[in-house]
Amino acid sequence: MDTYNDFVAIDFETSYGHIPCSLGIVEFSNGEPINEYYTLIKPIDLKFNPINSRINGIFLEDVFNKKEFDEIWNEIEHFFIDKNIVAHNASTDITILNKTLDYYKIHKPDFKSFCTLEISKSLLELENYKLSTLASYFQFNQNNYHNALEDAYICGQIFNEFRDNAFEYIKNDNKKRIRKPKSNASSINTIKTDILLGKTFLFTGTLTKFNRTDAQKMVEDHGGKNISAVSKNLNFLVAGDKAGSKLKKAEEIGTVVVLTEDEFLNMING
Repeated sequence: MDTYNDFVAIDFETSYGHIPCSLGIVEFSNGEPINEYYTLIKPIDLKFNPINSRINGIFLEDVFNKKEFDEIWNEIEHFFIDKNIVAHNASTDITILNKTLDYYKIHKPDFKSFCTLEISKSLLELENYKLSTLASYFQFNQNNYHNALEDAYICGQIFNEFRDNAFEYIKNDNKKRIRKPKSNASSINTIKTDILLGKTFLFTGTLTKFNRTDAQKMVEDHGGKNISAVSKNLNFLVAGDKAGSKLKKAEEIGTVVVLTEDEFLNMING
């Protein structure tokens, strides 16, 4: 591939951590989609984090009889070899890919990767940079957020919008932001502000509804920040069983909002 006109957009959905349970791939040539691929994947470990299932709508019964990743690799390897791979929050998707290939002892193909999340942060000034926010900004129809195929397609369309600017960003590490929106883009002010944006979170106690790492990632994906200690800078403390001294200190400060795990889930999905 000699230009960024040809690229492959991907998206993984996970059962928990970096364990994939679905994959969407859309191949673009001259900026137009020419091939697509979608599959559910039987996870390496047959367990699902409830927070992941609530987000992507995939449950154990949906994937129990599906192929494992090593069984589909021959079908999808050609999408990766010497290609430009595009993903939103690419570091996560590439980590999922690499860890899964390592688990199955599959040779990793050579490719270049590009992140629409990082590029958009450098080229636009928005209230957050979630895929759904960028879809709204560019007026792309998105009916099934967190479906891996649709997310890959939207990611590819977003990369199309950025290709010329992204080339300079990638080539020169140009961090200068572009403040003038495209003429066909909706006003930034119409994008709904995320309730977690700029807020600080701390998880304490034994969590039973979700994995701590996954929950922290959700905070970051929604524009929030995870911190490690209770202080006046903490906005929300999510308390599991046996929360202990951190809960007591938060109550003493008086300005920290204490949430149950269910209340946190409702906030994420609200």
